[in-house]
Amino acid sequence: MERTIKVLLEGKIVEGIDLDFKTLKEEWNEYQVTDGSIIRMKVVVTNIAKVPDKYDNAGNPIYVVKSSNVLTVLAPEKLRKGTEVS
Repeated sequence: MERTIKVLLEGKIVEGIDLDFKTLKEEWNEYQVTDGSIIRMKVVVTNIAKVPDKYDNAGNPIYVVKSSNVLTVLAPEKLRKGTEVS
């Protein structure tokens, strides 16, 4: 049985079909900033809904995806609070 949920699409609340999914791959993106820190970030999907009878310009079905960003910082010792630099 399909579960329907309300989703936001193009500024309007519409009905979407709540889909179960499995994660195939989640990778970290890494960025080095000028102070020497490395910022690691990835997107973790929490919900996927398909909007019935809606398609993009290429004919693909429209999906609304909810996600959270996960962020970690790998800072050099000299930038960390409470550490001493000799």
